[in-house]
Amino acid sequence: MTDDKQIATLPPIEELHNEVVRSPRTGEPRRPAVLLVAAILLQLAVAATAVAYAHHWWLAVHPSSYPTSARLIAWVEPDPGKWLSLTLEAALAAATVLAAGAAGVAGFQAWNGWRWSRWAGLVAVGLVGGYLAITSTWAVPALALTVLGAALLFLPPVTRYFRDQDRVRAERPELYRRPERVFYGRLPRFR
Repeated sequence: MTDDKQIATLPPIEELHNEVVRSPRTGEPRRPAVLLVAAILLQLAVAATAVAYAHHWWLAVHPSSYPTSARLIAWVEPDPGKWLSLTLEAALAAATVLAAGAAGVAGFQAWNGWRWSRWAGLVAVGLVGGYLAITSTWAVPALALTVLGAALLFLPPVTRYFRDQDRVRAERPELYRRPERVFYGRLPRFR
């Protein structure tokens, strides 16, 4: 007497939970709260960099405080209004855009789920640190916010989010399949 009963087994756990949990609103993987905090910190670093630059400009427009408006100006000691001082002001403006842009790009692209935003966060830390070195202590909050935001990008929930985003991007949409026959004119059921 043979028994044809099969033992029902479940697939391995990795196969059971292999689907990406998606947001019902956007269809993207759910973003962890840590990622939200990191993105906000990095965008606040952009604002703090702008505040440090605005403080430099406030000091630079007054001739009495111009020599101490930034460390770079104090090191070179240019005459106000001459070509060297204008060149240094352009260099400080470019350094502001570079430092703030790096922090902003890192935060925005982390929010979008790109894994390389971690490296962008580390580059932003270096650029904002360099910006602090050539401006003033008013850039310390920008550096602190950038360091905290970049550090949060390396936490495990963010790693899982990046992995889920990679899986979602790897999915290929169903290709268009041309119909075998196209009927033109009135449909037979309506004749």
